[in-house]
Amino acid sequence: MTDAIVMDGGNRGQTVKACADPTCKVHHPDRPSPQQLQRDRAQERKRIEKEKIAITARHRILAAILERISVPMKKADLLAVAQHVLTNVAYNRIPTLAKRHKLEIDKSSTSPAELMLRHISRYDESGLSRLLLEISLLESAYRNGGESDSDDVLLNTAKRYRVDAEKLQKSVAQEFAAKQKKKEKKTTSDKSVA
Repeated sequence: MTDAIVMDGGNRGQTVKACADPTCKVHHPDRPSPQQLQRDRAQERKRIEKEKIAITARHRILAAILERISVPMKKADLLAVAQHVLTNVAYNRIPTLAKRHKLEIDKSSTSPAELMLRHISRYDESGLSRLLLEISLLESAYRNGGESDSDDVLLNTAKRYRVDAEKLQKSVAQEFAAKQKKKEKKTTSDKSVA
């Protein structure tokens, strides 16, 4: 036994007697024997090796699949990608996506994500391709500028598909102006009637 100072707890700073012999079975009963430590380490090495083999095999399976993918992708492949991407969409964007696909979320007891997953299983290849592109561009659609045109994913995609973004922006501005005028006329006529 040797003197030791308590470093933590209610008796901090007090001097106590402690056993300094790590092989003492009385004061250190739960310490494994060297043979047990060797067995545990050997088992851990075997487990890690098994895991490495399994992971390597799965990576080779993935590589073989990727070699055999036909272009354009088949419906089952697109569905697998769409389901994965859909499960990784931000939770607050799922209701927006469901609304864009005309799904009634409020009337259903299932979660919006489950409802979307069920709904997309009916899509064909072109519908799944559109969904994947829509999910990719959805976040960019909610950003209002701030980026240069060369960094804006939505505008770059619009150019690639020959969509006149400026014309659409002007059209939307005109629609909003017309709605505002109609609203002002209605409030003016309501005030004149009263």
